[in-house]
Order: sequence, then structure tokens, then C-alpha cells
Amino acid sequence: MTQVPSSANSQGIPGLSWQQQKYLGYAVRYIIAIVLIVFAFVPVVWVVSASLNQAGSLTSPEIIPRNAGFANYQMLIDHQYYPFKRWFFNSYLIATISTALSVSSTAIAAYALSRFRFTGRQTLMRAILLINVFPGVLSMIALYTIMQQLGNHVPILGLDSHWSLILIYTSGAMSINVFLVKGYLDSIPMEIDESALVDGASHWQIFATITLPLIRPILVTIGVL
Repeated sequence: MTQVPSSANSQGIPGLSWQQQKYLGYAVRYIIAIVLIVFAFVPVVWVVSASLNQAGSLTSPEIIPRNAGFANYQMLIDHQYYPFKRWFFNSYLIATISTALSVSSTAIAAYALSRFRFTGRQTLMRAILLINVFPGVLSMIALYTIMQQLGNHVPILGLDSHWSLILIYTSGAMSINVFLVKGYLDSIPMEIDESALVDGASHWQIFATITLPLIRPILVTIGVL
């Protein structure tokens, strides 16, 4: 009878047991992960080191400068020409409201595109996909002109206002996010929705009580993005 060689002897690195190959694979993965982590953290360490350097230089032969201190941070917070607190508050306010509006509107739009079949659905999806083809920088001049003209009629949405930036960030993030959430929704069986409809639930109840908890991971992902 012909003996079939085992997979442990026919595959892998010759001269190494299956256990040794497994540990070698772990070691290679850890080495690659460490290299990537160091590569990602080097710019962060450099920025922190430069911020602690009170000599006014961006480079230093040492990771921690000899004259390290927090004078630069103190000057940034207290300087009358650098309203850092106001800048931070503006960024926090715009980012928070934009994220909340983008996530909520994206979830509703993706649910409609995934669960309903209506006239113009494919055309709308192609239009959203076409928007993602072009870089956002191409629309900067057009957005500036729109906000400038819109501010003449609705000042709260004009230039130099929080809501103009919130509107731009919310609409700009929705295009790619709708496709991400729709793809996630397509993986959830329709039978769950159909069972809820049979029990008398409306589409809003299904979305709020069933679908929304199931798509929470992808909503967190697009919120971070």
C-alpha cells in the first residue's frame, strides 16, 4: 500500500517541526508589527521632542532635549495673539456635530439603499460612486463660491461660520460612508426585517431597534474616519 505523507512533513520549512514553524511564524509577525509601530510612532516622538525643546530648534541630537520644558505650551495657551483655546473649541464643536450628523444621515441613507427598491436607486448609487472618483480638492473653489453666495441670503451658512464647515464636512463624508454602511447592511439577512414586518413592526421600528444595533461596529468605524 502506498503511504501518503502527512501534511506536516510535505509542507512548510524542511528540517523544522510543525511547532517550530508555528513559533517562527509568530516571531516574523511580531517583528513586522514592531517595525510598523516604530515607523508610525517616530513622527509623533519627533513632534513631541521638538515641542519640548525651548531653544527654538526643530531638531535635536537627543530624543529628550537637555533644556526640555513646557514653555512652548505655556506660550501657546497664554499668548494673546494665539487664541489656542478658541481654536480647540471650534475644532471640537465642528468635529462633534459633523460626526453626529454624518453618522446618523449615512445610516438612514444606507438603510434605504440596501433595503428598499425604488425608481432611480441605481442612478443614485452611480452618482454617489462618481463623486468618490474625484478628489475633494477640486471642489474647494466651487464650495467657497457657494458659501459666499449662500451667506448673502442665509448668514448662518455663509463664510466664517461654524455651520458652513459642518455642512461641508457632513456632506463630504457621506459619499464613501454610504457605500461602506450599505455593504455592511447587505450582509445582514433580509429575513430579520421580514420577520419583524410580519410581527407588525414599521420600517422605522425595524431600523431603530434591530438594524441600528447590528450596524453599530461600522458606524463606529465611519465615526472615527
